[in-house]
Amino acid sequence: MSLKARVFISCGQRKKANLTKMGKENVNLITPEFKIAQQISNELTKLGFKPYVALEQQELEGVKEAIFKELSNSEYFLFIDFRREQLCEEGTIDCVWNGEYRGSLFSHQELAIATFQGLKVLAFQEEGVKKDDGILKFIQANCKSFSDRKKLPSVVALEVQKKWKPNWRNELALNRLSGDYQDAQNQGVLGRYYHIRVLNNHKDRIARNCVGYIEHYINLETGETKDFELVELKWKGVKTQAISIPPKKSRFLDAFHIEHDWPHHVRLGLNPHLVDSSSLMNEYRVNGLGNHELDYVVFSEDFSPARAKFRLHLGTKINDVAFKRIS
Repeated sequence: MSLKARVFISCGQRKKANLTKMGKENVNLITPEFKIAQQISNELTKLGFKPYVALEQQELEGVKEAIFKELSNSEYFLFIDFRREQLCEEGTIDCVWNGEYRGSLFSHQELAIATFQGLKVLAFQEEGVKKDDGILKFIQANCKSFSDRKKLPSVVALEVQKKWKPNWRNELALNRLSGDYQDAQNQGVLGRYYHIRVLNNHKDRIARNCVGYIEHYINLETGETKDFELVELKWKGVKTQAISIPPKKSRFLDAFHIEHDWPHHVRLGLNPHLVDSSSLMNEYRVNGLGNHELDYVVFSEDFSPARAKFRLHLGTKINDVAFKRIS
């Protein structure tokens, strides 16, 4: 499945305009904001992106679970600043209109978070909205002005197509193919070494100082669970504790190995060049026919932790072994 960069669309969600404040001369501009947001989302989907339209959340839990989560997971941020209330001339008692409108407070708050997180931003502002207001005063957003709401989705799509790429993610991912193993001799004993692919899905950033661990184990036959003392796992072909992964490339993490003559006894992939404790080596073993689950995690500089759960099936023969990601 191809990657799709995630776009957080911060866009007003008013379902109707306040005509008394828009003025008759602006009636042709009041296409509902929620409709424009959906049209923009559809255009970005056609371009290969995965858009998320932000709805104004009133409850704190909604903000944490929806807005913050989606912002933290996004690669790009699209800021649409629609007109709000008329602004008054300073010092006027009866609120004489100064010719400008307030922008969307909620969208400005989301823009501040996106800026803090370092997201790539495209900004559009409706004509008449007060310039350089809020967070816009402090960042180089280079807002593009628009006057016709009906044309906005196509204008946004054209700008996105010129400046953004859809086929990447700001993340590491853990996965494996069925043939990701290697048979090798170790001190005269033939073993099969099973690997996990760790892919850097970023378009241009190197993942530095990547280290892998096993966080949790479950024997699905007996119900036994275990949280391992954290010790670094080995990377295929090297002795070092940590490695780098270039953008759009992958490296193999040693998940475990099994001796051909002892196919239902697993030695998990500790880095023997770092571990000098026989008790730890003995702890990092899995035994028994049937099904097991293992949770792996990889940490790296500048990337969120990458976690995945794998199902391991052990049988009486080496070719009975099955190892695949389940979540």
